[in-house]
Amino acid sequence: MRPDRRAYILVATWGLLYGGLIALDVLWGRGVIDSSVGPVVDISYYRYRTQGILDGLWLYRDIPCESPPLIVYLMIPAQLANGGNLAYQIWFSIFVLLTSLTIYWGLRRFDDKRALFAAFMFIWVPVGAVETVGGIQDESIMIWLFVLSIVLAALSRWRQSVFVMAVGAWTKVINVFLYPFIWHEVKDRHERWMHLGVIATVSLFVAIPYLIVCPIDFLKFPLYYFFSSSDVGPTGGTSFWDFLEMGGLVLPSWLFLILTISTLVGAYLFAFHRRMTLLEGMLVVLTAFVIVYSRSAAGYFMLPISLLLIWGAEDRLISTLCMLLYVPLIASAFFSDSTPSGVPYLDVTWGWIAGALLQLTTLIMLFCAMRLALKKKNFVDRAIARRSAGGGGS
Repeated sequence: MRPDRRAYILVATWGLLYGGLIALDVLWGRGVIDSSVGPVVDISYYRYRTQGILDGLWLYRDIPCESPPLIVYLMIPAQLANGGNLAYQIWFSIFVLLTSLTIYWGLRRFDDKRALFAAFMFIWVPVGAVETVGGIQDESIMIWLFVLSIVLAALSRWRQSVFVMAVGAWTKVINVFLYPFIWHEVKDRHERWMHLGVIATVSLFVAIPYLIVCPIDFLKFPLYYFFSSSDVGPTGGTSFWDFLEMGGLVLPSWLFLILTISTLVGAYLFAFHRRMTLLEGMLVVLTAFVIVYSRSAAGYFMLPISLLLIWGAEDRLISTLCMLLYVPLIASAFFSDSTPSGVPYLDVTWGWIAGALLQLTTLIMLFCAMRLALKKKNFVDRAIARRSAGGGGS
Protein backbone atom coordinates (compact mmCIF):
# COMPACT_ATOMS: atom_id res chain seq x y z
CA MET A 1 0.00 0.00 0.00
CA ARG A 2 1.26 3.47 -0.90
CA PRO A 3 2.39 5.69 2.00
CA ASP A 4 -0.21 8.37 1.25
CA ARG A 5 -2.98 5.79 1.50
CA ARG A 6 -1.63 4.65 4.85
CA ALA A 7 -1.73 8.28 5.96
CA TYR A 8 -5.36 8.48 4.82
CA ILE A 9 -6.10 5.50 7.06
CA LEU A 10 -4.68 7.43 10.01
CA VAL A 11 -6.74 10.50 9.13
CA ALA A 12 -9.91 8.42 8.77
CA THR A 13 -9.27 6.60 12.05
CA TRP A 14 -8.65 9.87 13.86
CA GLY A 15 -11.79 11.41 12.34
CA LEU A 16 -13.99 8.49 13.35
CA LEU A 17 -12.64 8.19 16.89
CA TYR A 18 -12.26 11.85 17.83
CA GLY A 19 -15.27 12.93 15.80
CA GLY A 20 -17.33 10.30 17.58
CA LEU A 21 -16.01 11.27 21.02
CA ILE A 22 -16.64 14.96 20.40
CA ALA A 23 -20.16 14.26 19.09
CA LEU A 24 -20.88 12.10 22.14
CA ASP A 25 -19.56 14.85 24.40
CA VAL A 26 -21.68 17.55 22.74
CA LEU A 27 -24.89 15.51 22.61
CA TRP A 28 -24.73 13.84 26.01
CA GLY A 29 -21.39 13.62 27.81
CA ARG A 30 -20.78 17.28 28.63
CA GLY A 31 -24.08 17.65 30.43
CA VAL A 32 -23.37 14.55 32.50
CA ILE A 33 -19.82 15.68 33.31
CA ASP A 34 -20.85 19.21 34.26
CA SER A 35 -23.72 18.03 36.47
CA SER A 36 -21.83 15.22 38.19
CA VAL A 37 -18.23 16.40 38.56
CA GLY A 38 -18.46 20.05 37.56
CA PRO A 39 -17.31 22.02 34.50
CA VAL A 40 -13.75 21.85 33.21
CA VAL A 41 -11.78 24.57 34.99
CA ASP A 42 -8.78 24.95 32.68
CA ILE A 43 -10.76 26.06 29.63
CA SER A 44 -11.82 29.23 31.45
CA TYR A 45 -8.13 30.15 31.73
CA TYR A 46 -7.59 29.38 28.05
CA ARG A 47 -10.42 31.72 27.09
CA TYR A 48 -9.39 34.45 29.49
CA ARG A 49 -5.79 34.50 28.30
CA THR A 50 -6.41 34.16 24.56
CA GLN A 51 -9.22 36.71 24.54
CA GLY A 52 -7.07 39.07 26.55
CA ILE A 53 -4.35 38.89 23.90
CA LEU A 54 -6.95 39.49 21.19
CA ASP A 55 -8.13 42.53 23.14
CA GLY A 56 -4.61 43.97 23.20
CA LEU A 57 -3.59 42.96 26.72
CA TRP A 58 -0.20 41.57 27.69
CA LEU A 59 0.47 38.23 29.29
CA TYR A 60 2.08 38.46 32.73
CA ARG A 61 1.48 42.21 33.05
CA ASP A 62 -2.28 42.33 32.44
CA ILE A 63 -3.09 38.61 32.37
CA PRO A 64 -1.78 36.34 35.15
CA CYS A 65 -0.04 33.35 33.59
CA GLU A 66 2.38 30.70 34.87
CA SER A 67 3.00 29.11 31.46
CA PRO A 68 5.45 30.11 28.71
CA PRO A 69 3.80 32.50 26.26
CA LEU A 70 3.68 30.43 23.07
CA ILE A 71 1.17 27.90 24.42
CA VAL A 72 -1.33 30.73 24.79
CA TYR A 73 -0.72 32.06 21.28
CA LEU A 74 -1.12 28.57 19.84
CA MET A 75 -4.63 28.44 21.30
CA ILE A 76 -5.79 31.69 19.68
CA PRO A 77 -7.30 29.93 16.61
CA ALA A 78 -9.72 28.07 18.91
CA GLN A 79 -10.71 31.33 20.58
CA LEU A 80 -11.24 32.97 17.19
CA ALA A 81 -13.59 30.11 16.30
CA ASN A 82 -16.05 31.37 18.99
CA GLY A 83 -14.01 29.97 21.91
CA GLY A 84 -16.56 27.33 22.86
CA ASN A 85 -15.81 23.88 24.22
CA LEU A 86 -16.25 22.41 20.73
CA ALA A 87 -13.72 24.80 19.19
CA TYR A 88 -11.06 23.88 21.73
CA GLN A 89 -11.82 20.17 21.52
CA ILE A 90 -11.42 20.18 17.76
CA TRP A 91 -8.30 22.34 17.91
CA PHE A 92 -6.56 20.18 20.49
CA SER A 93 -7.63 17.02 18.63
CA ILE A 94 -5.95 18.28 15.46
CA PHE A 95 -2.61 18.13 17.26
CA VAL A 96 -3.24 14.46 18.08
CA LEU A 97 -3.58 13.84 14.34
CA LEU A 98 -0.45 15.88 13.63
CA THR A 99 1.48 13.79 16.15
CA SER A 100 0.25 10.54 14.62
CA LEU A 101 1.19 11.67 11.11
CA THR A 102 4.58 12.88 12.39
CA ILE A 103 5.29 9.44 13.86
CA TYR A 104 4.34 7.70 10.61
CA TRP A 105 5.95 10.01 8.05
CA GLY A 106 9.05 10.52 10.16
CA LEU A 107 9.70 6.89 11.04
CA ARG A 108 8.39 5.09 7.95
CA ARG A 109 11.83 5.13 6.32
CA PHE A 110 13.01 2.81 9.09
CA ASP A 111 10.06 0.41 8.81
CA ASP A 112 6.84 1.44 7.12
CA LYS A 113 4.49 -1.09 8.73
CA ARG A 114 5.82 -0.67 12.24
CA ALA A 115 5.75 3.12 11.94
CA LEU A 116 2.13 2.88 10.82
CA PHE A 117 1.28 0.68 13.79
CA ALA A 118 2.89 3.07 16.27
CA ALA A 119 1.08 6.03 14.70
CA PHE A 120 -2.21 4.13 14.65
CA MET A 121 -1.94 3.13 18.30
CA PHE A 122 -1.10 6.68 19.31
CA ILE A 123 -4.55 7.78 18.15
CA TRP A 124 -6.21 5.14 20.32
CA VAL A 125 -4.30 5.75 23.58
CA PRO A 126 -7.04 6.45 26.18
CA VAL A 127 -4.96 9.02 28.08
CA GLY A 128 -4.73 11.21 25.00
CA ALA A 129 -8.26 10.70 23.72
CA VAL A 130 -10.12 11.20 26.99
CA GLU A 131 -7.97 14.06 28.27
CA THR A 132 -8.14 15.92 24.95
CA VAL A 133 -11.88 15.58 24.41
CA GLY A 134 -13.33 15.03 27.88
CA GLY A 135 -10.80 17.08 29.83
CA ILE A 136 -10.22 19.67 27.07
CA GLN A 137 -6.53 19.76 27.99
CA ASP A 138 -3.82 21.51 25.96
CA GLU A 139 -1.08 18.87 26.37
CA SER A 140 -1.62 17.64 22.80
CA ILE A 141 0.12 20.80 21.52
CA MET A 142 3.18 20.18 23.68
CA ILE A 143 3.29 16.49 22.74
CA TRP A 144 3.25 17.23 19.01
CA LEU A 145 6.17 19.64 19.27
CA PHE A 146 7.99 17.18 21.51
CA VAL A 147 7.49 14.21 19.16
CA LEU A 148 8.38 16.29 16.10
CA SER A 149 11.69 17.37 17.65
CA ILE A 150 12.55 13.77 18.60
CA VAL A 151 11.66 12.41 15.16
CA LEU A 152 13.82 15.08 13.51
CA ALA A 153 16.67 14.15 15.87
CA ALA A 154 16.24 10.46 14.99
CA LEU A 155 16.61 11.49 11.35
CA SER A 156 19.80 13.41 12.25
CA ARG A 157 18.21 16.69 11.22
CA TRP A 158 19.76 18.34 14.20
CA ARG A 159 19.20 22.01 13.46
CA GLN A 160 15.53 21.52 12.63
CA SER A 161 15.17 19.43 15.78
CA VAL A 162 16.77 22.12 17.93
CA PHE A 163 14.54 24.79 16.39
CA VAL A 164 11.37 22.81 17.12
CA MET A 165 12.67 21.99 20.60
CA ALA A 166 13.28 25.69 21.30
CA VAL A 167 9.79 26.61 20.12
CA GLY A 168 8.47 23.74 22.23
CA ALA A 169 10.36 24.95 25.31
CA TRP A 170 8.58 28.30 25.03
CA THR A 171 5.34 26.34 24.83
CA LYS A 172 5.98 23.93 27.72
CA VAL A 173 9.38 23.94 29.41
CA ILE A 174 9.55 20.13 29.45
CA ASN A 175 10.51 20.14 25.76
CA VAL A 176 14.02 21.25 26.70
CA PHE A 177 14.70 17.78 28.14
CA LEU A 178 15.78 16.65 24.66
CA TYR A 179 18.76 18.97 24.30
CA PRO A 180 21.33 17.15 26.50
CA PHE A 181 20.98 14.14 24.19
CA ILE A 182 21.43 16.27 21.08
CA TRP A 183 24.53 17.86 22.63
CA HIS A 184 25.84 14.38 23.45
CA GLU A 185 25.14 13.01 19.96
CA VAL A 186 26.60 15.92 18.01
CA LYS A 187 30.37 16.10 18.51
CA ASP A 188 31.21 18.89 16.07
CA ARG A 189 31.86 22.13 17.97
CA HIS A 190 30.70 24.37 15.15
CA GLU A 191 27.40 22.48 14.96
CA ARG A 192 26.95 22.76 18.69
CA TRP A 193 27.43 26.52 18.51
CA MET A 194 24.91 26.64 15.69
CA HIS A 195 22.41 24.87 17.92
CA LEU A 196 22.98 27.29 20.76
CA GLY A 197 22.55 30.13 18.27
CA VAL A 198 19.20 28.70 17.16
CA ILE A 199 18.03 28.41 20.77
CA ALA A 200 19.19 31.94 21.56
CA THR A 201 17.51 33.39 18.46
CA VAL A 202 14.17 31.73 19.18
CA SER A 203 14.37 32.72 22.84
CA LEU A 204 15.16 36.34 22.08
CA PHE A 205 12.38 36.51 19.49
CA VAL A 206 9.87 35.30 22.07
CA ALA A 207 11.20 37.07 25.15
CA ILE A 208 12.29 40.54 23.97
CA PRO A 209 8.77 42.04 23.69
CA TYR A 210 8.02 40.96 27.26
CA LEU A 211 11.39 42.07 28.55
CA ILE A 212 10.64 45.52 27.14
CA VAL A 213 7.01 45.81 28.25
CA CYS A 214 6.90 43.91 31.55
CA PRO A 215 10.31 42.49 32.47
CA ILE A 216 9.61 41.88 36.17
CA ASP A 217 6.26 40.17 35.64
CA PHE A 218 7.65 38.11 32.77
CA LEU A 219 10.62 36.84 34.73
CA LYS A 220 8.35 35.64 37.53
CA PHE A 221 6.62 32.92 35.50
CA PRO A 222 9.53 30.42 35.68
CA LEU A 223 9.09 30.38 39.47
CA TYR A 224 6.18 28.00 38.91
CA TYR A 225 8.54 25.36 37.53
CA PHE A 226 10.88 25.78 40.50
CA PHE A 227 8.00 25.26 42.96
CA SER A 228 8.45 28.84 44.18
CA SER A 229 5.15 30.36 43.08
CA SER A 230 3.28 31.87 46.00
CA ASP A 231 -0.08 31.22 44.32
CA VAL A 232 0.33 27.48 43.68
CA GLY A 233 1.38 24.73 46.07
CA PRO A 234 4.23 22.31 45.34
CA THR A 235 1.84 19.45 44.53
CA GLY A 236 -1.10 19.35 42.17
CA GLY A 237 -3.06 17.51 39.55
CA THR A 238 -3.54 13.89 40.54
CA SER A 239 0.06 13.09 41.35
CA PHE A 240 1.16 10.50 43.90
CA TRP A 241 2.59 13.31 46.02
CA ASP A 242 -0.71 15.16 45.99
CA PHE A 243 -2.42 12.22 47.67
CA LEU A 244 0.30 11.98 50.30
CA GLU A 245 -0.28 15.66 51.06
CA MET A 246 -3.99 14.93 51.43
CA GLY A 247 -3.01 12.33 54.01
CA GLY A 248 -1.04 14.89 56.01
CA LEU A 249 2.48 14.50 54.61
CA VAL A 250 3.25 18.11 53.65
CA LEU A 251 6.73 18.40 52.18
CA PRO A 252 8.51 21.71 51.47
CA SER A 253 8.85 23.03 47.93
CA TRP A 254 12.65 22.91 48.03
CA LEU A 255 12.53 19.16 48.64
CA PHE A 256 10.47 18.59 45.51
CA LEU A 257 12.86 20.80 43.55
CA ILE A 258 15.90 18.86 44.75
CA LEU A 259 14.14 15.54 44.10
CA THR A 260 13.15 16.50 40.55
CA ILE A 261 16.54 17.92 39.57
CA SER A 262 18.55 15.08 41.13
CA THR A 263 16.32 12.47 39.50
CA LEU A 264 16.69 14.07 36.07
CA VAL A 265 20.46 14.38 36.46
CA GLY A 266 20.62 10.76 37.55
CA ALA A 267 18.51 9.68 34.58
CA TYR A 268 20.79 11.52 32.13
CA LEU A 269 23.94 10.09 33.72
CA PHE A 270 22.43 6.60 33.66
CA ALA A 271 21.55 6.94 29.98
CA PHE A 272 25.00 8.26 29.05
CA HIS A 273 26.77 5.61 31.14
CA ARG A 274 24.79 2.83 29.46
CA ARG A 275 25.43 4.43 26.04
CA MET A 276 21.76 4.47 25.28
CA THR A 277 20.38 5.71 22.00
CA LEU A 278 18.52 9.00 21.88
CA LEU A 279 15.14 7.25 21.98
CA GLU A 280 16.15 5.02 24.89
CA GLY A 281 17.64 7.89 26.85
CA MET A 282 14.62 10.12 26.35
CA LEU A 283 12.35 7.28 27.46
CA VAL A 284 14.33 6.92 30.70
CA VAL A 285 14.35 10.66 31.39
CA LEU A 286 10.64 11.15 30.68
CA THR A 287 9.62 8.13 32.74
CA ALA A 288 11.73 9.34 35.66
CA PHE A 289 10.25 12.82 35.36
CA VAL A 290 6.63 11.65 35.31
CA ILE A 291 7.27 9.43 38.34
CA VAL A 292 8.82 12.08 40.59
CA TYR A 293 7.24 15.33 39.37
CA SER A 294 4.80 16.53 42.03
CA ARG A 295 2.57 18.48 39.61
CA SER A 296 2.26 15.82 36.97
CA ALA A 297 -1.00 15.92 35.01
CA ALA A 298 -2.61 12.97 33.26
CA GLY A 299 -1.60 14.31 29.84
CA TYR A 300 2.08 14.16 30.81
CA PHE A 301 1.92 10.36 30.59
CA MET A 302 1.56 10.75 26.83
CA LEU A 303 5.20 11.88 26.65
CA PRO A 304 6.78 8.51 27.53
CA ILE A 305 3.86 6.65 25.93
CA SER A 306 4.54 8.31 22.58
CA LEU A 307 8.02 6.74 22.70
CA LEU A 308 6.94 3.42 24.19
CA LEU A 309 4.67 2.83 21.20
CA ILE A 310 7.77 2.64 18.98
CA TRP A 311 8.69 -0.49 20.94
CA GLY A 312 5.01 -1.39 21.21
CA ALA A 313 4.88 -1.82 17.44
CA GLU A 314 6.65 -5.16 18.06
CA ASP A 315 5.72 -5.92 21.66
CA ARG A 316 2.04 -6.36 22.49
CA LEU A 317 2.63 -6.25 26.23
CA ILE A 318 4.14 -2.77 26.01
CA SER A 319 1.22 -1.55 23.89
CA THR A 320 -1.24 -3.13 26.32
CA LEU A 321 0.37 -1.42 29.30
CA CYS A 322 0.21 1.92 27.46
CA MET A 323 -3.50 1.40 26.89
CA LEU A 324 -4.43 0.09 30.34
CA LEU A 325 -2.49 2.43 32.62
CA TYR A 326 -5.23 5.03 32.20
CA VAL A 327 -7.61 2.81 34.20
CA PRO A 328 -5.94 3.29 37.61
CA LEU A 329 -4.93 6.83 36.61
CA ILE A 330 -8.49 8.02 35.99
CA ALA A 331 -9.78 6.02 38.97
CA SER A 332 -7.40 7.90 41.27
CA ALA A 333 -8.93 11.21 40.16
CA PHE A 334 -12.17 10.36 41.98
CA PHE A 335 -10.28 10.49 45.29
CA SER A 336 -8.39 13.70 44.54
CA ASP A 337 -9.28 17.06 46.07
CA SER A 338 -8.05 18.84 42.93
CA THR A 339 -11.65 19.51 41.92
CA PRO A 340 -13.63 22.71 41.24
CA SER A 341 -15.15 22.45 44.72
CA GLY A 342 -11.95 21.31 46.45
CA VAL A 343 -13.75 18.18 47.67
CA PRO A 344 -13.05 14.71 46.23
CA TYR A 345 -15.83 13.14 44.18
CA LEU A 346 -15.54 10.12 46.48
CA ASP A 347 -15.04 11.85 49.81
CA VAL A 348 -14.07 9.12 52.26
CA THR A 349 -11.51 9.11 55.05
CA TRP A 350 -9.36 6.49 53.33
CA GLY A 351 -9.63 8.21 49.94
CA TRP A 352 -6.08 9.52 49.97
CA ILE A 353 -4.77 5.97 50.52
CA ALA A 354 -6.84 4.62 47.62
CA GLY A 355 -5.74 7.48 45.38
CA ALA A 356 -2.08 7.02 46.29
CA LEU A 357 -2.24 3.26 45.64
CA LEU A 358 -3.95 3.78 42.28
CA GLN A 359 -1.35 6.37 41.32
CA LEU A 360 1.41 4.01 42.42
CA THR A 361 -0.14 1.27 40.27
CA THR A 362 -0.08 3.62 37.27
CA LEU A 363 3.56 4.52 37.85
CA ILE A 364 4.55 0.88 38.27
CA MET A 365 2.84 0.01 34.98
CA LEU A 366 4.73 2.83 33.25
CA PHE A 367 8.02 1.73 34.81
CA CYS A 368 7.44 -1.90 33.79
CA ALA A 369 6.73 -0.81 30.21
CA MET A 370 9.99 1.13 30.19
CA ARG A 371 11.92 -1.88 31.56
CA LEU A 372 10.45 -4.11 28.86
CA ALA A 373 11.37 -1.58 26.18
CA LEU A 374 14.98 -1.30 27.30
CA LYS A 375 15.50 -5.05 27.00
CA LYS A 376 15.64 -4.87 23.21
CA LYS A 377 16.26 -2.37 20.45
CA ASN A 378 13.30 -0.82 18.69
CA PHE A 379 12.96 -0.87 14.90
CA VAL A 380 14.25 2.70 14.55
CA ASP A 381 17.46 2.10 16.48
CA ARG A 382 18.06 -1.20 14.67
CA ALA A 383 17.74 0.48 11.30
CA ILE A 384 20.05 3.33 12.32
CA ALA A 385 22.63 0.81 13.60
CA ARG A 386 22.47 -1.16 10.35
CA ARG A 387 22.96 1.96 8.24
CA SER A 388 25.82 3.13 10.43
CA ALA A 389 27.49 -0.28 10.17
CA GLY A 390 27.06 -0.16 6.40
CA GLY A 391 28.57 3.32 6.17
CA GLY A 392 25.31 5.00 5.16
CA GLY A 393 23.61 7.97 6.77
CA SER A 394 20.36 7.82 8.63
